[in-house]
Amino acid sequence: MDNLKKMSKQKCKVCGKNSDSSYCFQHKPRKQLQQRGLKPSLTTKKKVSDGTSHQMREFFLFYWKKMPHYSEVSGKYLGKEPMSTYFHHILPKEKYPEACLDEENIILLTLEEHSNVENDMYRYEEVNRRRNLLKLKYEY
Repeated sequence: MDNLKKMSKQKCKVCGKNSDSSYCFQHKPRKQLQQRGLKPSLTTKKKVSDGTSHQMREFFLFYWKKMPHYSEVSGKYLGKEPMSTYFHHILPKEKYPEACLDEENIILLTLEEHSNVENDMYRYEEVNRRRNLLKLKYEY
């Protein structure tokens, strides 16, 4: 029981914010992506371990080509190259696997906005509005 309390009341080692682990989302160590001298992007060729990763990558690339390259929250330009951090699933993939490849469940965000929404899912009104619509669509 004491271990459970300790785990739920951890603070980020970098910024001191409340966190589920030793680091908050913004400071959590991540695996380094393969680089080609430019920013890591979805167009970088990677080994794909299963069909799901490949399918998600193709889905993101299709969505990127279809949408203007601007944050759907702030309107900031995202650049020419798609990065996986620009794509946010409004309904979590784990809880709503049927919404994983639904274009309505994706919103383009800047890296900072994505970090903010991962730390506080209710931070942006546009994300909240879309989440409510998607919950009506997917909750039976």
